Amino acid sequence: MIERREKKESPRILKPELAGEKENQLHTGLQTCEVCGNEYDKPLEILVNGISHYFDCFECAIHELAPKCSHCGCRIIGHGVEASGVMYCCAHCAQHEGVASIKDRAN
Repeated sequence: MIERREKKESPRILKPELAGEKENQLHTGLQTCEVCGNEYDKPLEILVNGISHYFDCFECAIHELAPKCSHCGCRIIGHGVEASGVMYCCAHCAQHEGVASIKDRAN
């Protein structure tokens, strides 16, 4: 089992003075998922370049925000690889596009 580096005994509260209020700046009621349109009272808020995006699940967030492999088109959920500003899901796909310098394993 993977152990966390830090022990979290309570959730991080960005604005402690607002904690405990029914509706506040941290929870503004229903949000609509940007992908499926579902209205949800506990959405995922993901901040990208200072812009908030709201999703009802990780699946929708990945569908909208994860980069696509330039060779096979799959969503890159893990690290992926990048060559000359182009993203690939793995070295195999990068090599199919002519990138010889990327390897999956170091010898």
